[in-house]
Amino acid sequence: MRLVTIYGDVFAERVLGNLINFKTFCDGCAPTCGDCRVGYGTYVGDIVGMHRVDAPASQMFDDPMQMLEGLELQQCDILLLIGVHHDLIASADVLAQRTAAKAVIAPIEDTKWLPPGLREQVKESLDAIGVESAFPKPFCTLTHGHGKMIDEFMDRYRLGMPTFDATVKNGRISEIAVMRSSPCGCAWFVAQKVKGHDVSDAEGLFDVIAKAHHAYPCTGAMTVDRELGDAPLHIAGYNHRYAVCDAIGIDCRGEEPKHPLAK
Repeated sequence: MRLVTIYGDVFAERVLGNLINFKTFCDGCAPTCGDCRVGYGTYVGDIVGMHRVDAPASQMFDDPMQMLEGLELQQCDILLLIGVHHDLIASADVLAQRTAAKAVIAPIEDTKWLPPGLREQVKESLDAIGVESAFPKPFCTLTHGHGKMIDEFMDRYRLGMPTFDATVKNGRISEIAVMRSSPCGCAWFVAQKVKGHDVSDAEGLFDVIAKAHHAYPCTGAMTVDRELGDAPLHIAGYNHRYAVCDAIGIDCRGEEPKHPLAK
């Protein structure tokens, strides 16, 4: 699979770092690293293009392709558009055609990246040319069902809504493996922090997960999103909590506190 990323936010570098899996990508367990990510391997060979595009959000472009002047866009299977200028993402169909992409994924860590109205416009333009699309808000909410190519993306790189496989012995989490990670790689860090925890102490477990998620740190926006009714950062935190709970066989859904500004 070939990946091209056009981005305007450093979050993209976190996602790409997770895929590349270089030695110092995660140092959360230093100096006693257990090399938990060794089994993940590296997909650096699949990344055929990384293009950072910095353009003032206040500037309007009659020709959004001006932002890509001097860049050679490689052909790919999946085009990732992360935190780019609105005029550029509005041209997602043109970019998909230029790169021969079969699917476009535009994660939304902050509503400002892609407002709902523009998102629907982009989806319609991609549907019209037969290109799959997904707009997970935040990226760790990505699930199967957006199309064959996006499903393959999730399966190959084990990215999307996080899932774990855990072993409980003597009431404690003795082993926990990442089956599918949040795209930023946070799931690996959370797994290490919950290992050894008493599963009967749900409140303590939730606290460990929350602290690990914030310490990683999550890059989701802290402002309340009208569609979500909560902040993307909080949604990401719940996703990791649910994943751990599912792995140890307890139901913790519906226990999250509502953000005071949620509508």
